[in-house]
Amino acid sequence: MIQNPPTQPRFILDGMLGSLARWLRLFGYDTLYSDTQSDDEILDLIQDRVLLTRDIELIARARAQGFKALNPGEGSVETMLESLQDKLGVRFTEDPNRSRCSQCNTPVRLVPKEEVEGDVPEGSFKRHHKFWRCTNPACQKVYWQGRHWIRIRRILNQLGSNS
Repeated sequence: MIQNPPTQPRFILDGMLGSLARWLRLFGYDTLYSDTQSDDEILDLIQDRVLLTRDIELIARARAQGFKALNPGEGSVETMLESLQDKLGVRFTEDPNRSRCSQCNTPVRLVPKEEVEGDVPEGSFKRHHKFWRCTNPACQKVYWQGRHWIRIRRILNQLGSNS
């Protein structure tokens, strides 16, 4: 019998974990985040998502309603990502084509360089050849592999998730 591959988890994070939300989106994970939602609103939105929070009471409430919820731990983003690898078995890879917009959580797509001229700093436009744009018409944020990718690769190496 052929088994279906496991689906990639989807997440919802409370206001304490904005930095982690951006990193999960970078690595392609569908991640809801708002620092303005109440605990009740978060519980209403969970559906099939994994709740990540440091709020012990919110974890207990979510679990009592049958949802998966956990504390990703304290410390650096690297520490929290490592905790998610250990607790959930998720893996992180360097694949900008799977990334989601860090602001709105919508998938990004590779676009021709000419399409972003004037939308990115001139120096970045000259130095880089690949650009990704958020597919949300209301957002349209543009991404490229700038200096921050040095840190991303370092973290991936640290996590043992080299692509």
